[in-house]
Amino acid sequence: MQTPKTLIIMGRSGSGKGTQINLIKNYYLSQNNEQDIFHFEPGNIFRKIVGSGHFTGDKIKEATDAGKLVPDFITNGLFTSDMVHNLNSDEQLLIFDGYPRSIDQVKMLDRVLKYFNRDSAVIIHVEVSEEEVRNRLTARGRTDDADMRALNTRIDFYNESVLPTIDFYKEHPEYTFININGEGDVDDIHDNIIEALTK
Repeated sequence: MQTPKTLIIMGRSGSGKGTQINLIKNYYLSQNNEQDIFHFEPGNIFRKIVGSGHFTGDKIKEATDAGKLVPDFITNGLFTSDMVHNLNSDEQLLIFDGYPRSIDQVKMLDRVLKYFNRDSAVIIHVEVSEEEVRNRLTARGRTDDADMRALNTRIDFYNESVLPTIDFYKEHPEYTFININGEGDVDDIHDNIIEALTK
């Protein structure tokens, strides 16, 4: 497989996908230190909006504190705006992190990738069990992770909303789906991802 230019990284909260994304970015830059990378991560954008004190930020905070999904119309709007302003070329590496997280978001991303002729996207699913996620998030100690009710809501949401998007990508012939065991040594997981991307 030719090293892809569009990556969709999926996994539960606490799966370690953020760490793996940073390692993937470093790998690409080690191959080409001028590699242009566009990393779309709605969670970071949400935190900025929440920190702004804006009314919409208060609404987003209510949803995220309860472990619920920010409405698709907000997330999709941020996504399309970010793509319009930050997509620079066909050679740019695109990494989607925490998006899509619903079938509606999948459909939006699918349309956008087709418009920009990004048909060879690769999905990397960092798979971690619910039990492992509970242990990791509880140990992490963030306020939204320590609240057991919110944590359970996040896990339920993932099972009900995100897992169907993973099934969509598994069955969609236009995408390459790679399942990675996310439990174990960080470097070993990274090596497995790079091997899968470059073999």
